[in-house]
Amino acid sequence: MAKYFKCITDKNPVSYKLGEEIIFTVSAKEDGKNISCNNVEWEIWGDDGEGQKATAKITEDSFLVVKYTLKRAGFVHLICKAMDENGERIEGFDALDASAGVNVLDLEYSDILPTDFNEYWAEIEKMVEDFPIEVLETREIKSVREGFKGYDIKIKTPTGRPASGCITIPEGEKKYPIRISFLGYGVHAAFCEYDDEKICACFNAHGFENDKPDSELEKIYGKELSWYGFDNEQNASNMTTYFRNMMIRNLIALKYTKTMPEWNGKDIISAGGSQGALQAVTVAARSKDVTEVVAYKPWFCDLKSSEEGYMKGWRPDFAEGLRYFD
Repeated sequence: MAKYFKCITDKNPVSYKLGEEIIFTVSAKEDGKNISCNNVEWEIWGDDGEGQKATAKITEDSFLVVKYTLKRAGFVHLICKAMDENGERIEGFDALDASAGVNVLDLEYSDILPTDFNEYWAEIEKMVEDFPIEVLETREIKSVREGFKGYDIKIKTPTGRPASGCITIPEGEKKYPIRISFLGYGVHAAFCEYDDEKICACFNAHGFENDKPDSELEKIYGKELSWYGFDNEQNASNMTTYFRNMMIRNLIALKYTKTMPEWNGKDIISAGGSQGALQAVTVAARSKDVTEVVAYKPWFCDLKSSEEGYMKGWRPDFAEGLRYFD
């Protein structure tokens, strides 16, 4: 088992009030037991623009304690890394990435909706509505779990690339809800998900094939898709940003699933984490038929906040074209 850091806060990490001291206590672990780490490089930053870096030693009996008092509503971010005597990361020792929030319910969105936001999305919805469903390829997946049928499917879209996903259906005569899920950032194939009581449809973000491992997809598409969605020139316009075509593919995918005879005609769950949450929320917002959203660790939130001094994190720079997807 890898070595790792464990961090606890002195109270619920999103319950701090302005002026309260946040106390992070960090221990080093292996197989659940305390161990020593002679050189911990740590840094802490807050949404008030302040922070510090330092080194410390952790033993089996003494831990790293980091304190921070945030001066505005927002978050504090703590990173710890285990280093060797040469100042290099210790292989097999996971870094710590922890945070806590202050007055989190007082945070407000840093932007306003673009004046043509509704018109922009109405045009996309009309495009999807008018576009005829055409299945380009259906491949039965032989390796599905017992009691299910599985299909690898490609559906034509107006973007040039198809909507490409894997669908599993419980065997039986019942009608089922649909759970359509989307993937996080990167070059990842869709995969089979299973639920005895649902049709599960998982779609990749790029419209490529799903019968290859991610390592092979990376070799084929890695150069083309390197840092996709981070191109400031593309993101200057809502017509050229990568996320436009991604969302159109997703809406076509949803439209297709509603034609499946096994659907119960009333329940649709849109789900995903990180970039998948961005997709799940957008699909739900653009379809009156989605009845539930499951969005965990959503990415792409409040992009303009970095211009107000909040920590940017790993995400594209704020750009005019991205305001329609934030």
